This record gives sequence, structure tokens and C-alpha cells, in this order.
Amino acid sequence: MTCPSCPRASGTRYEAACNAEVGLDRRIDARVLPRAEAFAIPDIIRTATNLVPAEVSDVRIVDIQGLDQQADGGTHVASTSQIGKIQVVKIENKGRGFRRLRIRLTD
Repeated sequence: MTCPSCPRASGTRYEAACNAEVGLDRRIDARVLPRAEAFAIPDIIRTATNLVPAEVSDVRIVDIQGLDQQADGGTHVASTSQIGKIQVVKIENKGRGFRRLRIRLTD
């Protein structure tokens, strides 16, 4: 039996929640907006405004339909179901109420 406060128990909970989201097959869209317009979107994490150099005039916004949208220049799949299953391999405490999940994608 696993103790509810041990990291693996938390990892199992996180895996279940993440895999439920993946299974919803949410569409992922990307668009490029003028900097001011992109950073005026309320859901964009404020630190993004500090990470994008001031000389960048257009910002790519990636939108996981119904879940999240962020400034992001990376490569992305067309829908969440294309990534496979998520397995949590490590949980790091990043301060009160903040955790970093290290994950592995599996088939």
C-alpha cells in the first residue's frame, strides 16, 4: 500500500489527471500576434513579457483549446492525443504550492 503523502502517490494522481486531459484530444492552434496584442491576453503568463526580447515585434501564441494558451515558439502536435501517455518520473518542490513534474511520454 502506498502512503498518500509519498511522492509516488502524488505522481500517480498527477498522471491520472494529465492523461485524462490528453485523452480529451484537445485541438492545438498556433497564431502570431503583434507583441502588444499577444501580451494583452489575460491568460498569458506575465513572465513571458520578460522572456521575449524587446526587439521581437510578433509573438507566437499556442492555444490548447479549452485548456491553456501561452507564448511559445516550440514545436507542437495538432492535438493532445498525439503525445501518447504521460508518466511522472520525478516531482520537484518549487516553493509553496508549486511543483515541477518531470515526465516521460509513452505509447
